[in-house]
Amino acid sequence: MKFSGLTNHIYKDRDYLTRNRAFHLFIFNVVSLLLGLSVNFYVWFVKGDLLRPGFLIIMLASAVSLFFLLRKKFELALRIILIASVIAVSVGWFFGLSQGNSPLDEGNKNIVLAIFIMIFLYFANVKRTLLIAVYCFVLIFMEELLMQQIHESIHMADRIALFFMFSVISIIAVRTLHGSIEEKNELIQEIHHRVRNNLQVLSGLVEMHSDSDQGNLRNILSDFQNRILAISEVHNYLYKSENYFDIDFSEVIERIIANLIHKFGKQSVKIENLTEQIFLRIEYAIPCAMIFSELLSNSLKHAFSSDMGKIVIRFHKEGNKYRLQIEDNGSGISDSKTWLKPKTSGFKLIQLLTRQIKGDFQILSDSGSIAVLEFYT
Repeated sequence: MKFSGLTNHIYKDRDYLTRNRAFHLFIFNVVSLLLGLSVNFYVWFVKGDLLRPGFLIIMLASAVSLFFLLRKKFELALRIILIASVIAVSVGWFFGLSQGNSPLDEGNKNIVLAIFIMIFLYFANVKRTLLIAVYCFVLIFMEELLMQQIHESIHMADRIALFFMFSVISIIAVRTLHGSIEEKNELIQEIHHRVRNNLQVLSGLVEMHSDSDQGNLRNILSDFQNRILAISEVHNYLYKSENYFDIDFSEVIERIIANLIHKFGKQSVKIENLTEQIFLRIEYAIPCAMIFSELLSNSLKHAFSSDMGKIVIRFHKEGNKYRLQIEDNGSGISDSKTWLKPKTSGFKLIQLLTRQIKGDFQILSDSGSIAVLEFYT
């Protein structure tokens, strides 16, 4: 079994990010354990020198962390390794000895601090990493004070400035990555929310059509298809757009018009589209698209005794008030209040969707019919 398969199996009920970090912590612990054993074996048995305390602390901590990690205690295993790394760096900084009992050279210390920062950047949050960066500045400053007789002041300034630049760039880079991960998680949650809502809408449509005793099966299925296509056009726009939350509703209207004109074969009907470019949140765009599809379908199917006619579509915004209007010069509706107690599935759906967005819908009859939807966001 691969190592990634091992950690994925242990943390199979955790989210992807935790499983991924658990695998990387596993690799870090194994490498640190083997490296600590190798270094201390070489120093103690081959060179006959003192043990390296920093490596020894990390080696022991990695073994303990590995033990808890494989027992599905990721948070505890991570906490152990982070605390141990602080202790190891602190002890190694002042008491680490290399060959000949000479202090650890400055280059290695700078590398240690860089690794130290990267460990916290990946396994901890930015706030803790900032605290660790401040602690590293303190270590550098203390060492430079102790070595001020050897080092010039410009040396300390250069060293602190370079480490500061490294820390800032690293934190910015990781913060950007964290931001991308957070955005992806929000998008995934939004997708689940949208799928659930759309399934509820489809379920309601199926129930509505199953209760309908009007028309034949072909007409019922045709109406059902139109309503699904209205939802599809909203998601089709989202798929092509870089904005996953706001919909240019004028484009959705254009697509629905094209679909219904083609489906009903009403190319001779003149449609004047006066919609403005207005962006809607998806929770408003889907209900509005379905309402518009219902109203346009109704006009195309029932408003005109012949294939000739005119439909004017308007959609505009005043402040936070939106107004969608579909006007035709057809036969009109004998009772403009019929939608208040709807008998057809189309008007029932319009009534439900209008309530969903807390809007106001009315039908006026004046040399045809005028349907008006108003709502606020």
